[in-house]
Amino acid sequence: GESVVWTDHENRRTEFVLPTAARPAITNSLAEAAIYLGELPDELVLTQASRFYHFHDGVLVAISDAYDNRLRVFHDRLGRVERLDNGVGRSLFLRYELGRIVAVDYQVHRAKGHEPFEWVTEQKVVSYAYDDLGRLVSATNAVGEREVYRYDEQHVILERGLAGGASFFWEWERAGKAARCVRHWASFSQMDTRYAWGDDGRVTVHNVDGSQEVYVHDDRARLVQRIDPDGAEHFKSYDDKGRLTVEQDPLGAVTAYQYDEAGRLVALFPGDDEPTSYEHDNGFVRVVRRGLAVWKYERNDQGDVIRKTDPDGNVTDYSYNKYGQLTGVWFPDNSCHRLVWNERGQLLEELLPNGGIKRYRYDDLGRQVAREDEQGALTQYQWDSVGRLIRVVLPGGATREYSYNAYGKITAEHDELGHVTRYEYADGLHLISRRINADGSHVKYRYDNARLLLTSIENEVGETYRLDYHANGLIQQEIGFDGQRTAYVYDLNGNLAEKTEHGDDGSQLVTRYKRDHAGRLVRKTLPDGNIVDYAYDRQGNLLSVDDGHWALAYEYDPQNRLTAEHQGWGTLRYGYDACGQLKNLRLPDNNRLVFNHDKGGHLSTVELNGETLTSHLFKTGREHQRQQGQLLSHYHYDDQNRLHAHAVSQQQHTLYQRQYDYDITGNLTRLLDTRKGEHHYHYDPLARLTRADHSQDAQERFGHDPAGNLLMQDRPGPDIVAGNRLMIQGDHHYDYDAFGNLIRQRRGKGHQLVTEYRYDCQHRLIG
Repeated sequence: GESVVWTDHENRRTEFVLPTAARPAITNSLAEAAIYLGELPDELVLTQASRFYHFHDGVLVAISDAYDNRLRVFHDRLGRVERLDNGVGRSLFLRYELGRIVAVDYQVHRAKGHEPFEWVTEQKVVSYAYDDLGRLVSATNAVGEREVYRYDEQHVILERGLAGGASFFWEWERAGKAARCVRHWASFSQMDTRYAWGDDGRVTVHNVDGSQEVYVHDDRARLVQRIDPDGAEHFKSYDDKGRLTVEQDPLGAVTAYQYDEAGRLVALFPGDDEPTSYEHDNGFVRVVRRGLAVWKYERNDQGDVIRKTDPDGNVTDYSYNKYGQLTGVWFPDNSCHRLVWNERGQLLEELLPNGGIKRYRYDDLGRQVAREDEQGALTQYQWDSVGRLIRVVLPGGATREYSYNAYGKITAEHDELGHVTRYEYADGLHLISRRINADGSHVKYRYDNARLLLTSIENEVGETYRLDYHANGLIQQEIGFDGQRTAYVYDLNGNLAEKTEHGDDGSQLVTRYKRDHAGRLVRKTLPDGNIVDYAYDRQGNLLSVDDGHWALAYEYDPQNRLTAEHQGWGTLRYGYDACGQLKNLRLPDNNRLVFNHDKGGHLSTVELNGETLTSHLFKTGREHQRQQGQLLSHYHYDDQNRLHAHAVSQQQHTLYQRQYDYDITGNLTRLLDTRKGEHHYHYDPLARLTRADHSQDAQERFGHDPAGNLLMQDRPGPDIVAGNRLMIQGDHHYDYDAFGNLIRQRRGKGHQLVTEYRYDCQHRLIG
């Protein structure tokens, strides 16, 4: 024939004129695809989305990328795909029965001794079962977790049962390719959605909570309008080639897009903000401009960036191997980050700019099984057959273990001491319904919402935190454990417009927010009527904050980094080095600080007005030494990068020493201090501090209520906590205002010693 029809994985059909020697390459700009003659006889190569599909006599034989890394496709005698081979000893093997795929095996190419190489199955990835009509009825993964499917007489799916227990159902109208869903519901009550289809491209979605959403598509199936449950309307416009040209948000702000003749984006106009322009070369972005800032990119033949120049002229270089893997990054300070890969594309080593080396190891299935940090400490990982982490062995030998359900969600977590935290999931959902702590206490969660959003948390003592939502999924109201209620109102773009805090006495504190076209806060009206104004530049940077009393102003460089901060008479000025790290800081009194960094970004010295204030020595990413005047600090770490010892000396005379010891979970258990003596710390199964023994001070005992609130058990008298508020502790009584702020503390005989606190409308302590 004279044409070629390409059908992709989403069943989209793209038609091309058949390439010939006279016209060896054909493009389809609408589909952003092309087809051309290959290097071999009777080979056609189709390219789309940075992938190349190689066909021989109309049969797919390979998929490649810009570096010609190939996934080879082999067929059996019947022409069916039998093997996908990555060319480096790994493949997927497809098994058939009665003409249908029944299993996919992960295979490794290996040999025993001097025997020839052969494909050996490491594991079955997935298996499939069919009914008598050839319809897929189940899919089972490598650990036996199984999904099931059910169909109607027209072979249209009616039910999908997930391995985790939830089931989804469909109801349809029409038949064949014209079939469309009119109802979609689930085995849990929160989901029951109905669809009303119009002949004008409009579909109305009726959610179980009574809310509605509307989607409108044009005759080319492009979304042109969306109406949210709150009535917010979004519009999109396209050119005659199907490219998005204009977006309008519900408040009328417009974002426009401009393209060149080849369909490449050349300009973005975000409302009243600074536009961004793009210059292309050979199909790739070479220059990006926004305002006065210009970023430049040089690329290799495959399109990967090999040099990036920022608006200040600083250059970062990149190198790649022949397979397209990043092998080096050269930063503006001439430091280098190198990467070493194996033939299977797995990262083996990282040589960091500071000289440190990280190493990685993998199993035959490509999963990382070991990681060695710069100090040589080794962390090991074990995985189940579907790639879920089940065990971590830390550098000291301690282990953590994890169990999962069929959704891949954690059901049990065993810490280094063997304490177990368990997680339960109700109604076959993937959402946690109960967390059972290691001490037996538990927290409950509910999701009584059409979007399955969290609606309540019941803590360990039965107190409840409640959340209500608007129909569009934004929080409408929250009621804390202490009963404090806060309500929220939003504009049509989903930005917070009003917050109302309800006091216990019926009073209200209302804060209102006004925003610009981009959703940025431009005015905040406080409950007491005071106003705070905010201003921005066209880049979106905050320029000023004015509360009518003490204004703040800010300046930025072309890379949007803060360069000056003004408050009253005082100004802070900031300067940066070539790598973007803070280099200079000028204080309001004109004192000047300079921060110098070593390769890799670690702080090396801090100078004050040209004199060295501190110097720092880092090794493999950790600070080992710090000089402050005549004082020299030394730091030592354990194999998990925790501070183990700290010593301070002056002219080689030790002034002070501290040593830190930890249990295998990482909690501090012992502190030995040459000045303050020895301290021992003990913890409960939830890692909460329960006891502190001091060699030179009184012993301390700590208790916690089930919700985790700290109770000082060394004090006489009861401890009473309600709604996460401490009411009574020994002879101390605490009173709160209508919004939960501590306003009075009474103690002593007859509660005669009283301390009172005052707050402003923003709950800031003022007296």
